[in-house]
Amino acid sequence: MDQAYLYFDDKNEIFSVHGSAQHEYPLGALVFELLDLDLEVYLTHARILLEQFRNVEFSEKQTIPESLAHPDECVYYQVASFYHTMSEAIRKEAPALFDLLESFCLSACRKFQRQMDYYSHALRQIQLGGPNDTQLSADDLYRQLRHSGNLTITSELMENFCRTFPETPATMKQYIEDGIPDVSLCRTALMFLEDFISTLKNLIEASEDFRTLAQATLVSDNGRPMMEARGQAPGSLLASLAQNQDAVYSKYHQMENDIHIQTRLLTSGGGNRKSGISAAVFFASDNLPALIFLEYIQMCSANLSVAVCEHCGRLFVPFGKHAKYCDRVWDKTSGATCKDVAAKLAYAESLKSDRAKELYNKTRNRNQMRCSRAIGNAKMKRDYEVWRDHARLALAKYRRGEITWELYEEIITQSF
Repeated sequence: MDQAYLYFDDKNEIFSVHGSAQHEYPLGALVFELLDLDLEVYLTHARILLEQFRNVEFSEKQTIPESLAHPDECVYYQVASFYHTMSEAIRKEAPALFDLLESFCLSACRKFQRQMDYYSHALRQIQLGGPNDTQLSADDLYRQLRHSGNLTITSELMENFCRTFPETPATMKQYIEDGIPDVSLCRTALMFLEDFISTLKNLIEASEDFRTLAQATLVSDNGRPMMEARGQAPGSLLASLAQNQDAVYSKYHQMENDIHIQTRLLTSGGGNRKSGISAAVFFASDNLPALIFLEYIQMCSANLSVAVCEHCGRLFVPFGKHAKYCDRVWDKTSGATCKDVAAKLAYAESLKSDRAKELYNKTRNRNQMRCSRAIGNAKMKRDYEVWRDHARLALAKYRRGEITWELYEEIITQSF
């Protein structure tokens, strides 16, 4: 399986996923989605599964059909089920992050294939009388090659099961028909679970770090973009972090050594859209936080405006100077976004305010008419002024939500 590669095109980013598919997202999607996700629940579930199966003695003779007949006790069924649940949720909530996360979570086969190639090359060198850079004997290399080969096979089975769950993948059906014992698959499933836990822990830690970095460079204390609130460009603030050797910045800056570059052809999703195909530089890494940091650097370099949504409290890129609400779906039943909900609330508040003002004006006019007819009645005039002051205060309190409509109506319609 190929890695997922990341490419930047102005204020968009393009992922080349699994060798062919190209997905385009707005710049900042990875950082925003990472900060939005609650990954603790998945980490807790994964740890419970690991404790459940960690010390299990897997039978050397049990086959895949025998294990799948008892799914609650089948480690690779439970691990595939866990991954399926986690991936479906993340795919819906964070599609950009999912594209990269899937590549990282299901990368064991790729890793063991590289090991196989390494040991196979070393064996060929020995057979041709060349140098042996591994310091291993030919017998040891054969053993390592067989071990890596076995792990490559079981990892591919596990990856495919995670992708097709609850359906059994085609690659597993041959092993079912041949009645091959599943002990190696069970051990590989535990290895997958440990990798999931490691990845989730790294992302949870990175989430806190990128929140800190965003607050230092992208969004001010009042929730508005840095340039708007302080007159400071994110790029300049980023340079200050680098010059001052900020601890969080330095931690991720060191990870840039884990990023490698590949030139790939793009279709009309980016680059030179007139020709339909163009060459572009893509970035890839076995370190997921390193790629997210690369996106963060790009956000600061582009002086991207970032604000806090006044409805949901999450980061977003405002499309206008006065935009206060994001386009995330808030009500999953209706599909209403924060912007939609905020507009409805503002309208309702406007109606509420108009209703209160209308009652105040109507009652005031009536009381003024009474006073104008009672010429020389000083007491009525004083009583009207007292009523007017109380009514104005009640109107202000009602608009602030400090009193109910019933109490407001009682105060306004009170006779004097």
